[in-house]
Amino acid sequence: MEPIKAFTNVVIGQFVLTRIPIKVYVDSRYLTITSTDDIQDPYIGFGMDEDGQMHRFDYRMVSQLLVGGKPVDLDTYNKAMGHGGEEEAPAEEEPKKEESVQMTEISKDVLKIKRDLIKQQEKELKDKENALKKEPVEELHQGEYTFGTGDIVKNINPECNHFGSIGVVKNTYTSEEGKSIVVYTVGNAGATYKPGMTLEKTAEQLEMYNGRS
Repeated sequence: MEPIKAFTNVVIGQFVLTRIPIKVYVDSRYLTITSTDDIQDPYIGFGMDEDGQMHRFDYRMVSQLLVGGKPVDLDTYNKAMGHGGEEEAPAEEEPKKEESVQMTEISKDVLKIKRDLIKQQEKELKDKENALKKEPVEELHQGEYTFGTGDIVKNINPECNHFGSIGVVKNTYTSEEGKSIVVYTVGNAGATYKPGMTLEKTAEQLEMYNGRS
């Protein structure tokens, strides 16, 4: 495989998914990648500085990563991934050996964390399933539809900023004004919403989603 010429959102995302702390070095400072949402766009990413402020950055400007506290530049990454470099390093060049050891250690950490992450996700899914079974389901009626925890709903109000959003109902409640409110977690993406967002809408703005547009 050809060596990469820049750290892309795909490369950075591989580390983020394993939950290894990762930072990108851009404009003489490190920015922390907080989640995969920060690097959804293939051209522009977002990172958090030490003051908690988010900043945009161009992936092409990332000179190195800080993976689990260990610096990784392009040459180190390419050699560790078996891509090779533009030039073969002389045998007596010790620093390159040290970089290779660092990436080997990181690779081992990545594999271990991936296995642990899969086990953890399986356990969390089972725990959520068991918790939902035990919870009393509060339901809201809107016309012929019944909204309850776990239902998939779609926003059908064209005047709403989140029109077209689709998600899973987390819970329902009645507002102080006596209106039926549905709380749902978004599962699709749009101009004003993205997967993982939690939205609250009055019941009349929603309908049960049947999987069709």
